[in-house]
Amino acid sequence: MDKKDFSNLEDQIMSTVSNALKAIDFANLKKDINDKTEDTLNQFKSKFNGYSGKYMSLNKKAKNDISKYISKRPSGSISGILYIIFGAIGSLTFGSSALIFLIFKLLFGVVIIGSNIIFGIAFLLFAVNLGLLLRGITLIKRVKRFKKYVRFINDNNYLLIKDLAKFAKEKENFVVKDLSKMIDLGMFLEGHIDEEKTYFMLNDEVYNDYLNLKKQQIAKETNNEKLNEEIDEIESTIKIGRNYIEQIKNIRNELSKEEIAIKLDKLGNISNQILIQVEKNPKKIQEVNKFINHYLPITIKLINSYKDINNQLVQGENIENAKIEIEKSIDLINSAFENLLDDLFEDVVLDISTDISVLKTLFKQEGLAEDDFKK
Repeated sequence: MDKKDFSNLEDQIMSTVSNALKAIDFANLKKDINDKTEDTLNQFKSKFNGYSGKYMSLNKKAKNDISKYISKRPSGSISGILYIIFGAIGSLTFGSSALIFLIFKLLFGVVIIGSNIIFGIAFLLFAVNLGLLLRGITLIKRVKRFKKYVRFINDNNYLLIKDLAKFAKEKENFVVKDLSKMIDLGMFLEGHIDEEKTYFMLNDEVYNDYLNLKKQQIAKETNNEKLNEEIDEIESTIKIGRNYIEQIKNIRNELSKEEIAIKLDKLGNISNQILIQVEKNPKKIQEVNKFINHYLPITIKLINSYKDINNQLVQGENIENAKIEIEKSIDLINSAFENLLDDLFEDVVLDISTDISVLKTLFKQEGLAEDDFKK
């Protein structure tokens, strides 16, 4: 039998069993065996086919001169002053005019033609200039916050936004929006905020490192998920195999006085050794999947059939022939399982051979080989 190739085993088993079943006309039993085996196969096929510390290495890079990454003239530093100057002048001028006009009207009650229009225009210009003044104040405040952020950043490549918010005495959501606006305005020339709104990164190099680390983390998590799935599959498969072995032992105990009991002892022992090897080397699970999910269910059906016909009060020639055929099938199964078990030790034997070869080479180099002593 070729290594890892048991495709002919099922045909041989089923052929032998077929002879036994024909001998005693167990047509219904045969159908039950085939149906149950197919159901078992389908069941198993469907079942088994089926950042806080993350980025700490970013700041381990050489410290940078952050002047390369911040605007020398941050947006609003000049325009904010101009807005304040012209807004203040305009607000005082047009506000005073509107106020004087209103007081004059209230005190003297004199209404000049077109005075209401003039008052309306003056008030409107006052409102516009007041808006300019407030706009300027807003811009200057943002520039001050920008300078405060820069002081906190110092020469770090990245930082936690919550730490920056605490330093600036602002809410985190506000700081995130504030930094995003400053990045859009070019105040931080290469600034970036991560998708989780947790980190602020000063330059493109650090951001690219962050993206690479994130990809590695995602890949690691994906691999861990696959590994956990594989472990679950292996544990489930071995559990199924253990259950089959327990069934073999139970049937063997009921047939303890029969000759087949010895064969079943051997079958249970070999099957157990196969599972032990898979537990030691889970990579071998694919090699024994068919053993667990296909051959063992067929074997259970065979020995159950043997038990059923053995319990017949009258043991005629047909029954005896069927029992003989099933016993032959068990021998065939034991032989195939022995070959599978032997295949599982292939890597172990290879490792041993390699170790022996290395030892021989070392002994030869040190003059400790047997041929060296004969000289």
